[in-house]
Amino acid sequence: MTLTSPALALPVRTSRLRTYAMTPPVHFTVAYTINPWMDPSTPVDSDLAIAQWRRLRAAYQTLGHTVRVVDPHPDLPDMVYAANGGLSISGHTVAARFAFPERGPEGDLYAAWLEANGLGPVHRTVGIQEGEGDFLVVGERILAGTGFRSHRDTHAEIASITGMPVVTLELIDPRFYHLDTALGVLDDENIAYYPPAFSPASQTLLAELYPEAIVATDSDAAVLGLNLVSDGRHVVMTDAAPRLARSLRTAGYQPVEIDLSELLKGGGGIKCCTLELRGTDKEVVMSSPATVPAASPPAEPHVAQNYSPLPVTAATAEGCWITDVDGRRFLDCLGAYSAVNFGHRNPRIVAAATAQLDRITLTSRAFRSDRLEPFCAALSALCDKDMVLPMNTGAEAVESAIKVARKWGYDVKGVPAGQAKIVVADGNFHGRTVTIVSFSDDPVARDGFGPYTPGFVRVPYGDATAIASAVDENTVAVLLEPIQGEAGIIVPPDDYLRRVRSLCTEHDVLMIADEIQSGLGRTGTTLAVQHWDVEPDIYTLGKALGGGILPVSAVVADREVLGVLHPGEHGSTFGGNPLAAAVGHTVVDMLAEGTWQARAAELGDRLHTRLRDLIGHGVVAVRGLGLWAGIDVEPSLGSGKDICVRLAGRGILAKDTHGSTLRLAPPLVITEAEIDWAVDQLAEVVGSAG
Repeated sequence: MTLTSPALALPVRTSRLRTYAMTPPVHFTVAYTINPWMDPSTPVDSDLAIAQWRRLRAAYQTLGHTVRVVDPHPDLPDMVYAANGGLSISGHTVAARFAFPERGPEGDLYAAWLEANGLGPVHRTVGIQEGEGDFLVVGERILAGTGFRSHRDTHAEIASITGMPVVTLELIDPRFYHLDTALGVLDDENIAYYPPAFSPASQTLLAELYPEAIVATDSDAAVLGLNLVSDGRHVVMTDAAPRLARSLRTAGYQPVEIDLSELLKGGGGIKCCTLELRGTDKEVVMSSPATVPAASPPAEPHVAQNYSPLPVTAATAEGCWITDVDGRRFLDCLGAYSAVNFGHRNPRIVAAATAQLDRITLTSRAFRSDRLEPFCAALSALCDKDMVLPMNTGAEAVESAIKVARKWGYDVKGVPAGQAKIVVADGNFHGRTVTIVSFSDDPVARDGFGPYTPGFVRVPYGDATAIASAVDENTVAVLLEPIQGEAGIIVPPDDYLRRVRSLCTEHDVLMIADEIQSGLGRTGTTLAVQHWDVEPDIYTLGKALGGGILPVSAVVADREVLGVLHPGEHGSTFGGNPLAAAVGHTVVDMLAEGTWQARAAELGDRLHTRLRDLIGHGVVAVRGLGLWAGIDVEPSLGSGKDICVRLAGRGILAKDTHGSTLRLAPPLVITEAEIDWAVDQLAEVVGSAG
């Protein structure tokens, strides 16, 4: 064994982001004996097994890796040992053919899952082989175990399928029935192994191939210490092999130690629970612990891939906590982009929706409902306006406001037909319809969707002088977010909105405030413009107006503005439906009490105070108002998505915007203690990433 002297510089180890498949031990038990570790008379703590498995998954996600969850089968308790399910190398995927009938059906289930998740075609061998349990990829070769499970003849089949050289290694100790129990791959050039598990000829071969290998002690091997997973730098391993961990550190690796003792009762450890999905895409090399995650098969193959969600699948939620399909709880610090301002399943809003569900839910606007006028009257009063145009989504509200502004320009201001102009801001986000992306400067949202709708002039956000220069006799409106959300929670200069208001008044131009994300209590006031004592001509509202239950949006303005619409000129089948009106009215009543705004202001002070303490410690800048924050992370630590993935591994849900920026918009029901805990997790993530 050759190790670097502690007195010398440690070797530089380089990580690669990986994609793994894991199967939760929901049905794990020891009901039969197919290896020396299994004893059906020893009780299994199922809850503990699940908790340990979740910690393992979280460790991978914290390191930036992607984990795909395989659905377990109630009749297959060993399915948790996902590594045995197959082998995936550079576009060649092989599903297992198990040696024992107790595990036999797993082969078909893993084959179907691999195919469904974009890793097909999936090959099936004639001979017995148990996936990565006996086939370990080390650089450009495959090490293959035989002696207890996988047949020697199957090695030739694997070589033929993958096109890679396969090196046969004979196992002779029944405790180490799979190769991955006696040998761990550290990177493309090095391994750790336990020589007594192998025949003398195989020991000689391993010593020749890997002269720098780390040799495990008897005590390390006895706890399956070599059943590990490495990304080239971080080695995820059992916490019961301290000598091996020390050897790894001395060699420049970073052990990540996990207690998986309950699953050891079935003869499995870290690697047994982890099947690497190499797919067809080159894995991403990391010069630091964080970078952009590698491409991975879609987890939702029948869903259009217009989002890149975090690897969390929500099942239930309450307040500011979300529980995933595996029972793990997450603190929701995104709040569905402010749509869940009042918490998930707020009892008061749910009660209003439930009561309306028992009465009537949809009439269309062909005739009246008893819910619409009371809702519109209450919302008008909250915004100190005369009228409401009810719609559904935020983008619909913005599109409607654009139509209203143009109609007002032609009918009231006298702009020549077809000449109306609207001034917008750089960095804007008002939705993703064709008209809205026509004036976006985000190439991801805009490119490839032309031809674009004319009639918009874009100027720098925060620059009132630029607006003044852009306004002319054909300008009908200035459309702005009081605080830009998607751009990274950008708070404008203190005099900006007041100057815009003055310009609009001076030039007979409508000022439209898009308060879809910033409004309805998020920033500590009912509407964000109230921080600057500004009253626009038109508000667009949405997200929180639906109480986190259904889409409800609105255009709110005075009669001389909204009065330009006449029957047949605009409409929506679902806009203002009785269910939406009942929910929206309840939201308005809650905001009219003022307690939600006060709570957001008070807790927002706590949030921003804590976040500012991180500046200089992995955080570059913090912006926002109330319970809304944009956080610029030191770019060398990774992208905003990288940081969010690591936060998810610690039980925090947040969302990136652009580059190394992430945003927080927790439900307003969050507590001070939960804010502190969330910021503590962020501090750990940005601290460990460095």
